[in-house]
Amino acid sequence: MDAEKKPAPAEEKLTAGQSFVRSIRPAGCVLFLVLAVLVGAVCLTAGRDPIPGYTPPERASYENDLPQLVSVLEEQVFPKLDDYALRAEVTGDTVTVTVDSGNLAAARAAILRYFPEDLITFERG
Repeated sequence: MDAEKKPAPAEEKLTAGQSFVRSIRPAGCVLFLVLAVLVGAVCLTAGRDPIPGYTPPERASYENDLPQLVSVLEEQVFPKLDDYALRAEVTGDTVTVTVDSGNLAAARAAILRYFPEDLITFERG
């Protein structure tokens, strides 16, 4: 009885990731990686201009001239953010921007994109 039947070797069970890679083949893997890189690039570079049409002034030092910062905000920035009712005033060593209507977080983010955070405080009106 030399011809005893040996059991067939058990096939290894593939994991979900292994079966996915086997089914899409190398070309599919390359396509998948390229798409992942493109999605990452779009997500990291996408963003809209928070103040449409506004170009910030040259790097000015507002630390010593807070009334100048208030005038720049009121004359150049607030008219472009017409979705919000904004006003600014000098209070101590900072400028307080009051958001009377609209989203405080969105207005704050738009203003702080162009101006230093340590000079401006925000409050809801």
